[in-house]
Amino acid sequence: MTSQKENKKVLLHVCCGPCAMWPLKELLEEGLDVSLLFYNPNIHPNVEWQRRLENTVKVARHYDLPLLVRGCSLAEEWIRRAEDGLDRCRYCYEMRLSCVAEEAVKGGFDAITTTLLVSPYQDRDLILQEGQRAVQDRDLAFLPYDWRDGFRQGQTMARTLGLYRQKYCGCLVSLEESDFREKISREHEKIALRECLNSADFAQGAKLFDMDTVSQD
Repeated sequence: MTSQKENKKVLLHVCCGPCAMWPLKELLEEGLDVSLLFYNPNIHPNVEWQRRLENTVKVARHYDLPLLVRGCSLAEEWIRRAEDGLDRCRYCYEMRLSCVAEEAVKGGFDAITTTLLVSPYQDRDLILQEGQRAVQDRDLAFLPYDWRDGFRQGQTMARTLGLYRQKYCGCLVSLEESDFREKISREHEKIALRECLNSADFAQGAKLFDMDTVSQD
């Protein structure tokens, strides 16, 4: 890792709000100029993508940091990856970190890193490989922090801030493999229904009937 002085301006890829808490504490204590980037097309379904984005916005406001948001949920890509047996995790890291590197060059950043490096459940070696690949041939550094020792403290910080703490990585396959799959799916259904009922189109255009108002032949 190069020195703090050489990497003063850092673009931090944020996978979710809770995972950002500890890395941000560490980066800001180093005196670095940090901006956040939320780019996670792997997250499925869209309602989950929205929840994690909302959490990231809360974190950005909490630390008073600029936040860039790119992309949306692209579940079809991960469905295809699951079906064809390709390495979806490598693809997931590569896609996200390449985007971070591109945005960092555009924004005049010195370095990039990712909150994925705080999680003991991620493939650290693969993240490091794809991080280095992303900055290759660019005037940019990838900072290979190891924040895993602070994972639990970060989760406690997230709980204190009232953040939603998800129980699966994000993609369709990880949702199917989660021990909490049924509970998560029910939560998604409730949120989707609530959003539908609160939508302007529904409120203005829909007609609700009860059995007493429906004409019968």
